[in-house]
Order: sequence, then structure tokens, then C-alpha cells
Amino acid sequence: MNPYLSILRPVNAVMGFVATIISAFIGYDLFFRHHLLAVIAAGIVVMLVIGGGNILNDIVDFQTDKVNHPERPIASGRIGLKAASYYFFLLFSLAVAISGLVLSFYSFMVVIIAEGLLVLYEFRAKGMGLAGNTIISILVGLIFIFGGLAVNAVLKMIILFVMATLANLSREIIKDIQDIHGDVDRKTFPKTHGIDAAFYLSLAMIIVAVSISYLPYYFSIFSYYYLVFVIVSDALFIYSALGAKHSPGVSQQISKTAMIVGLLAFAMGEVL
Repeated sequence: MNPYLSILRPVNAVMGFVATIISAFIGYDLFFRHHLLAVIAAGIVVMLVIGGGNILNDIVDFQTDKVNHPERPIASGRIGLKAASYYFFLLFSLAVAISGLVLSFYSFMVVIIAEGLLVLYEFRAKGMGLAGNTIISILVGLIFIFGGLAVNAVLKMIILFVMATLANLSREIIKDIQDIHGDVDRKTFPKTHGIDAAFYLSLAMIIVAVSISYLPYYFSIFSYYYLVFVIVSDALFIYSALGAKHSPGVSQQISKTAMIVGLLAFAMGEVL
């Protein structure tokens, strides 16, 4: 894959775009097409922020990535630090410009806050363990709020925000378990409290997220089809959490798959 594409971690960026579209659809049903320009613009902005954040992550972590992720473009030498810095600035600037020109003032402010939190995370909070994980997870949850803002329907997104935040927090902890030997300059939760404590915390986050996931069906927000898909998603999340101690790399990939199935659950619950 071209290094300027792979540095964006395109799967994550596309998932962000899809999550934005789905959240807009959930917020406004089929009538979201009346806000189609704003919805598409919101999805593009999310992709730009995620891509820019991943570039910044690779810039800051290029030394530790030589141990943890030597295949990444900067760590492998396929992209220089200077070129990556220009690339990061371009994507973050485009996200601000599009949100300011096409979307609402509130959406614009969310983008400014999100980019500020990403910079804060990379240069300060990343080394603070669970606090840094929480910031990243809140940013993932905010994607649903952002999609709701595009169609002026935010209240429905609150449950999705909480679920996405908790599920991603579990995944972040699993990733820290995976990187425990390479994170020489970070006080991650597994390094500070041990792998066992990190495993149980990750599992607890998933249990809470799974418990909450049935509320949209219980309150008749989504149909029976949501329940079918969300059961599969929940099973994958639980499986990923249970395997985190012994196979964190596999577990966090399974967790990513579970998030994709979860998005399908939201979409099917609204469509069918």
C-alpha cells in the first residue's frame, strides 16, 4: 500500500466516515437525505481528523514504533518526518475549513475541540495512561454526536456515544497490553498496574458496554433486527476481552471487527 495512504490507517478513517453517516441516519431516519451535503461533509471531516491524528501519532511515536510497529511508514523510513508534518497540517486545516464553510457553528467547534484534544493527547496525555486512553475513546464516541449535529438530532446519539466510548476504551487498554514491552516512555495502565489489572478493567468496560447495548431495543429505538446484529457484536467484544491477556494483538483486531458489526446493528435496526 502507498505509504501516504497507509499512514492514515484507512480502515479506521473509513469506519469513522461510515459511523458518521450511520449516526446521521439514526438521528434523522430516511429524511437525513435532506441534509445530504452536510452529512457527507461531516463524514469527510471525520476522515480528515482521524487521518491527521494517525499521522501525528506516527510522528510522535516514530522511535517506539521501530519496536512496536516497524512496518509503519515513518518508522520504516518510507515517509520523512518533515513530509509527514506537512501532511498532518494539511489534513487538520482542511477539516477546520470544511466544517467552518459547510457545517454549523457547533460542528465547527467540535472539530476545533477534537483536534485540540488529539494534540493534547499526543504531547501530554499519552504518557498519562488511562487518562490518555479515555481522551481517545471520548473522541471516538464524539463521532456519533458529530453525525447527529449534521442533521440537528443529537439526543438519540447519547447512548451510542456512551457505548462507543466504553468499547473503544477497552480496545485501547488491550492495545497497551500488546505494546507493553515497547512503551518505554509511557506510563500505560498495564505498565503501572500490571497485565492482570488491565485485563480485568478492559473486561469490565466491555461488560458495561454490552449491558447498555440492549437499551436501544428495550426503549424501542431500534427494531428486532438490531438485536440480532448486536448479539453478534457483543459476542465478539466479549471474546476479544477474554483473550486480551494472552493474545492482545488478535483480541484488538477482533474488537475492531466487533465495532464494525456494531455499526451494522445500528444501521439494520433503523432500516428494517
